[in-house]
Amino acid sequence: MENKIRELRRQLHLSQEDVAHIAHVSRQTINAIENDKYDPELTLAFKLAHTLGTTVDQLFSYKPTVVKRKENDVFWCEKYQCVLWKRAGIEKRNAVD
Repeated sequence: MENKIRELRRQLHLSQEDVAHIAHVSRQTINAIENDKYDPELTLAFKLAHTLGTTVDQLFSYKPTVVKRKENDVFWCEKYQCVLWKRAGIEKRNAVD
């Protein structure tokens, strides 16, 4: 998940330590989030957005990664999804890639 924390923090002349104190986390946490090594829980995401004067959806952007499916993945879907759908009381759906 990408974010604009560093950009907005610098515009506000705040250090990582400043943002960390306001959000009640460590500086290392802010560093890890800025460098896309850690995705914050929802509560922290809202705290950071509030601290930086923006919204969560403007601060963070999610880009799904493309995962190559393996033969076994397809087999698992065909074999077990139908069972899970039946347990949930849902009609069989077309598989989505």
